Amino acid sequence: MKLTVRDRFAWTPAHSPARSPAAVLVAVALTIAAAGAFTIRPASAAQASAAQASAAQVTAAPYSCAPNGPAGSQMIYGTFGDASVIGWTGNSQAVVACLGGSFFVTSGNGPGSGSTAAVTGTTYGYGVYNDSKTTWRNSGGYLPALVTTFHRAGARISITNFGDKVTIGGHSYVAIYSRVRVVNPTARPLSINPEASPGLIRLDSAPTSVPPHAAVNHDFVVASDRFGGRYPWPSKKALVRAGGFNQHFAHMRDYWDHQLAGIAQIVSLPDPSLVDAYRTGFIYTQIIRAGNELKTGANGYDKEFSHDVIGILANLFTQGYTTDAHQLLDRARYVIGTQTQYDDGVWTYPWPWAIYLLKTGDLSFVKANFATQGPAGKTEPSIEDTAHLIAKDRTGPGGIMEKTNDIDANGYWTIDNYEALTGLAAYRWLAQQVGNTSQARWAAAEYASLLRATNRTLNATISAGHLHYLPCSMTEPNTDNRCANAEDANWAAPFLFGRWAWDGYLFGAPRSGPGISLIDATYDYGFARLAGKLPPGTFGGYPTQYYSTAYNAGYGEWGLASTHHRDQGILSYEFMIANGQSGPYSWWESQQLPNPGSPWTGTHPENGQGSSPHAWGMANANMVLLDSLVAQRANGSLIVGRGVPDAWVRSGKVIKLANVPTTDGRRTGLTIRTIGATVTLTLTGRQPAGRLLFQLPAFVDNIARASAGTVNEKSGTVTLAPAVRTVTVQLRHREAAN
Repeated sequence: MKLTVRDRFAWTPAHSPARSPAAVLVAVALTIAAAGAFTIRPASAAQASAAQASAAQVTAAPYSCAPNGPAGSQMIYGTFGDASVIGWTGNSQAVVACLGGSFFVTSGNGPGSGSTAAVTGTTYGYGVYNDSKTTWRNSGGYLPALVTTFHRAGARISITNFGDKVTIGGHSYVAIYSRVRVVNPTARPLSINPEASPGLIRLDSAPTSVPPHAAVNHDFVVASDRFGGRYPWPSKKALVRAGGFNQHFAHMRDYWDHQLAGIAQIVSLPDPSLVDAYRTGFIYTQIIRAGNELKTGANGYDKEFSHDVIGILANLFTQGYTTDAHQLLDRARYVIGTQTQYDDGVWTYPWPWAIYLLKTGDLSFVKANFATQGPAGKTEPSIEDTAHLIAKDRTGPGGIMEKTNDIDANGYWTIDNYEALTGLAAYRWLAQQVGNTSQARWAAAEYASLLRATNRTLNATISAGHLHYLPCSMTEPNTDNRCANAEDANWAAPFLFGRWAWDGYLFGAPRSGPGISLIDATYDYGFARLAGKLPPGTFGGYPTQYYSTAYNAGYGEWGLASTHHRDQGILSYEFMIANGQSGPYSWWESQQLPNPGSPWTGTHPENGQGSSPHAWGMANANMVLLDSLVAQRANGSLIVGRGVPDAWVRSGKVIKLANVPTTDGRRTGLTIRTIGATVTLTLTGRQPAGRLLFQLPAFVDNIARASAGTVNEKSGTVTLAPAVRTVTVQLRHREAAN
């Protein structure tokens, strides 16, 4: 499990970047012209000629956005530890974007690619940015067009950067388009020069003088990527003739809206920031990937890691993204077969295959890969190979899993055993689906044996140490390893990376032992240790930045299998959004305490490690969010509302989803609406393959009656037949208002 770049690349964190002196700044509500105001207007030859002939702009150094770490473990970030990403699906090297409208185009090894060579490239940006109070957001709330807005000399200025795929001379490129928009709200003319850095190509000849109550746009472009091709870069004239900012913005917006339409859509939530974070996470994941390589980040971790790839794939399939699924699964087989850094990626390899088959019904492809290795043989193992490797690797005391470095320290880690159990549960289900009864029996027996060994070992450790929590080690109390530090988030490692309590349940895994009975107690234990050290909602971080992590929401996953922490995933996701963004909906893998000197409005970490945005972290966050709202079990049952916070069950609150994949290619939609003390669920699309379990936490011991189905008030479940399209639940007590 990847938890800190220091352990992965053996480096010490870079010093915090220099900051401007802290000042008392007044927050100003800033706006930018809506994207909808843009019109599609191809550049004419005359416009191109005028732009080429325009005088050179006065330039100044842009806001910092450059490598700032030792070779081999490079990170790119801005002055205040900020970093995000722009680009296009599958580009070979996405572009790191920073606060202030700056961005870094890599020309050599990607940052964090594992190469020992220094990262090379160019920082582009605009000297007009002045570190004044700033908003930084995604255009439209979710698009990969990053908008920096601030004030200078009486003007309101916004800088928008995004990537678009262009075809020039039959070759594909990614071009980065920028607009510096200067709005003059005053009664006098203002002169504002964007101060574009060298290399940015002018797309217009806009004046620097802005009349009273008017606006001027300055548009620029630069090529950033060739999708791995070796053909020549386009000329400046060719880029200008390829079209202007408005045309490419419209193409970019339509492309990503079409991509989002293909996955499960979270249409509305009581917290709309989660809707935007969900959409943005999907988009960033596509930009970070290079071809079929599901990289962890474009920045800091510019490569594939076995367990990261497994987690990213699992989330994509859960969302219903199956474009290039065969190629992505083939690539994952290569990654887990050739990368020896982490063992758990191999053990959980059957899991994304099971999700893929459950969602699509594509049995022929699963059969073709179930017992057949890839073209390279053992380095591209079959699904069966990886399951049997679990049995081989049970060399720990009492038959538990071997000692690993899966949490970036050597030990007999609890997560490894639960991950192996998840892999075996998924493999057993796959074997049943392909009709291999002997392998299904073997998997069931191996699972039962490993579960007994896991429970026996954990119970002995818990008893010997008089523990009241699930330890992060199978053989030691938390006081005897890295989990002794209350702020080291590894105390909760089993609750995400172990997968078993919730994801194993979805695939029918028998569950028993402290991994189930101590979920609530372990959450309570960990949060109690953090009380007074860190704010509520964070699980801590990793050496040497212990504030929070990109996995913060994912650590709430096992809460879905608990009694009292079922909404932990959503609550911790909300903490990430409110306190942890190092770019718009971007999070470093590990984060420092907030930086009060940053000009970016809101609460943001001073610095971070790993990558930002971090694809595996976003995958975990969005998977627990979706499962908290609706989750599909392999037996056909559809679970609705399992992790919905009580605060969302109040009059006027609406939860709406569409195009949710269930089984065998089916898609469904749902709306949960609360009015007073009544909660109504309405389904659209195809009916579930099995029963529907409507089980909001607010229903526990609180159901007066339901208009359909069978009520279990103790568990807070209303069970509906597949054909039921709507049900209204009357609560005994409505949720209290804020």
